[in-house]
Amino acid sequence: MVKAAPVQNDITLGDVEQSGLSKEIGDMITTGIATPGIIFSLASAQFKREFELADLIFAKGMGYYESLSELSVGGRIYYCLKAKCQPVADSLGVPINSFVAMLN
Repeated sequence: MVKAAPVQNDITLGDVEQSGLSKEIGDMITTGIATPGIIFSLASAQFKREFELADLIFAKGMGYYESLSELSVGGRIYYCLKAKCQPVADSLGVPINSFVAMLN
């Protein structure tokens, strides 16, 4: 899953195709939106369906942590981010600007 259009430094479907990674990665879809993190009310039906079916979700970036961390998904989300603000650092129990990798 990638962004539907450029937002911050996130990769898009076009970026994946242009880089040649699509041959290595396999099936790719977009979120259907161009926002940091996920706004489920705006996301595509295909994204929502795949999200619910996924065994593991790799969520890179603080925006995903902010938008997904309060969901009850049973340990299926692996976050990889930098805690760039005090509220996020506090919620993770780490110093500000810490790099975090965790399964939640």
